[in-house]
This record gives sequence, C-alpha cells and structure tokens, in this order.
Amino acid sequence: MAVVDKHQREIEVGSYVIYTRIGTVGEVIDTKTNKDGSWVLIQYDDLTKLWYNTRNIELTDKKYYKQTNNEPKELTMDDIKKQVNKKVSAEMSGHAVGGG
Repeated sequence: MAVVDKHQREIEVGSYVIYTRIGTVGEVIDTKTNKDGSWVLIQYDDLTKLWYNTRNIELTDKKYYKQTNNEPKELTMDDIKKQVNKKVSAEMSGHAVGGG
C-alpha cells in the first residue's frame, strides 16, 4: 500500500514534506502503515526524528528544508563578554519585572 500525503500524492523515502499544523519541514527517512493510518518519519535536523500521520503532511521542495550547521563554534573572550553584557543589560533595564 502506497503512503500518500493529504492531497493523495505518493510519499517516498527521500521526499521532503511539511507538517501543515506547525510548519515543520524535513526529509522522509521511513514510512509505515498500520490500522491507525499512514505515517512518515521526518528528520528535521541531526537529532530530531518524529513520526507524523500523513493526513497532516504535504509534499514540498527541498529548497524549503531548513539547513542547519551543527558544528560547534569556538567562542572568543569578546563573544563571551558580549553575551554576558547583553544578559546583564536586559536584566537591569526598566523593562525587567521585579520581585517583592
């Protein structure tokens, strides 16, 4: 039995799809069908893989797939100082909510 999206277009492993409820886009890495319907396993990034029911899935182009660069960036001392200053400045602003 073929796995199809909500518009009855066939979904194959390697296809790119969008979960229409929240806009998650990813590559289909597996499919299955059971008594509850058809499902696709979408890989969103290197760590996130989720099963979605195909009644909420649409085929899309690869160009809409979010590319992520998961290589850790080495922080310099200036980067760390900027992050600390930004956090302290936000906490000290007049927009911060105070406690009792």
